[in-house]
Amino acid sequence: MKGLPPKTMPIRVAVQGDFALVEALSSHADEMILSPVETNLEISARVTKADVLVVDVTRNPPAAFETIKNLTYERPVLALVSPEQTADAIRAGAKGAVRRDSSPDSLAAAIVALHSGLSVLDPSMIASVTAPKPVVNSSAPVISMTRTAENSTLTRRENEVLVLLADGLSNKEIAAKLTISEHTAKFHVNSILQKMNAQKRVEAVVRAAKLGLINI
Repeated sequence: MKGLPPKTMPIRVAVQGDFALVEALSSHADEMILSPVETNLEISARVTKADVLVVDVTRNPPAAFETIKNLTYERPVLALVSPEQTADAIRAGAKGAVRRDSSPDSLAAAIVALHSGLSVLDPSMIASVTAPKPVVNSSAPVISMTRTAENSTLTRRENEVLVLLADGLSNKEIAAKLTISEHTAKFHVNSILQKMNAQKRVEAVVRAAKLGLINI
């Protein structure tokens, strides 16, 4: 399966959203098993043994927040929101929040990150999260997908990936070195490029060195 190690099972994803959302995510069907939720998210997630739950908050915000808040199925929730709904989604218990109009690739990367134990916030939503307590209570680091290095901090894993980038390793080699999937390695590399405001890996390494993040 593309983007996953040979023995890694696809991520099981329960999706509470419209057909267009499921169709968009289906472009990554080789990496995840999608289960559309028609009624009760809790029941559907348990029946399908979902690894990650995706909830489109924009359809009915009050009901969506209540659903997330009352979940007893302990798996990470990715909330698809508008910027002003971000804080409420995090307070309700979502471990990630991205824009509803995010690209399929971005949604897939966010799902992989949550499945890996990380938390995700879209850069346009960071300012709207005024209460950090729900995030602090989580042991997972927060990925800030910002595009300017001066206003962002690399996570511990991104620092590890950055060092390997400086050594010239490919995504596949990074994945093997850190014992993660190649898709996850690619996600971390893309996040570093965004934070360094770089188009190429070499450019990101050079800028990181100038900022004193690494020695080359």
